[in-house]
This record gives sequence, structure tokens and C-alpha cells, in this order.
Amino acid sequence: MYLPRLNFIFILLLLVTYTCFSQDKKKDSITVPKRFYTTNPIESLTPPVIDGILTDESWNVVEWATDYIQREPEENVSPTEQTKFKIIYDKKNLYVAFRCYDKEPDKIVKRMSRRDGFEGDWVEINFDSYHDLRSGFSFTVSASGVKGDEAISLNGNNWDGSWDPIWYVKTNIDEEGWTAEMRIPLSQLRFG
Repeated sequence: MYLPRLNFIFILLLLVTYTCFSQDKKKDSITVPKRFYTTNPIESLTPPVIDGILTDESWNVVEWATDYIQREPEENVSPTEQTKFKIIYDKKNLYVAFRCYDKEPDKIVKRMSRRDGFEGDWVEINFDSYHDLRSGFSFTVSASGVKGDEAISLNGNNWDGSWDPIWYVKTNIDEEGWTAEMRIPLSQLRFG
């Protein structure tokens, strides 16, 4: 089954794009506009090699998404360092690339730990594949390459770390910061 252009905009509604943020004790809220990312298939190109190095030609079929705001440690504030990502796909997989900038790459915290343990720097992407705004699937990787995954339910109030899908990721540290490359088989995501 080939997904028609996966333009269900990847119903990705990243949890990076929140609609409202609580700002202070007065319960004032700031409306943050939703952001959308449109991906493209890699079609006749060779899929990227999952090695954490983002030089594969297939990554050129889409633009970087960037200019995000923080959720943690301080909500709705520009980060001290930017992160950007790309998503492409073929008939069987989603491919996600992250570029995490760091002016001092030698200070990147890259501790090893068990799966679902995130000591140090990490990035995460969440997919709302049912587009119900209540459930989803989370994929996280630390700078050291430790991966984590959770099934999200109950309107985002339950994050089940016992969900362990099969997916692949590699990271790399360079002079600009660190990068991560993911391959997530579509068979591991549920969608309508």
C-alpha cells in the first residue's frame, strides 16, 4: 500500500507546535500559531544511509523546518541554540533528520544509558497518526544514540514507555553540534 503523498501532512502535528502556553500565575495564555510541515517522497532516489551524517542526496527533496520556541526549561522562549529537522519517506519507511546546533560541541552531554533513559542532550518527534489530537507515538534520541519511544494516549496524559517498536537511529557530533538520522518503518505507526 503506497500512502498517497503522505500529505495528511504527516499528521505529525508535532508536539513542538502547541496551541496555547500558560505564561504566568494570572493564567494569561499566548496563542502560538500551528505550524505545518509538508514532506515529499524520495521516489527514485536511494534512501539515506542511517549513519548520523546528513550528506545523502535524498535529504535534498525537502527543506529544513526550524525557528522553534522552547517548551523546556522555559516555555515560549527562543532557544539559545536552534534545532531543525527534515522528514522524507518511501513506500515502507519514514526518514527523519535532525541538526542540533551547539556553539560548543565539546560540551554536548552524551552519556550512555539504557533504552528510554535520556542522560544529556536529546531530541524528540511525536506523530499523531490518527489525527485525533489525543494520541500519538513518540521517538526520542540522545546525542549518544540512546533511543526511546512511547505510545501516547489519554489526551497526552499517558506516556507508555513499555511500547518498543522496531526503528533505527544513528547520531554524529561535528563542529556545528550534533545530528541524528532516523528510519521508522511505517508498519510501526498506526494510521487511518
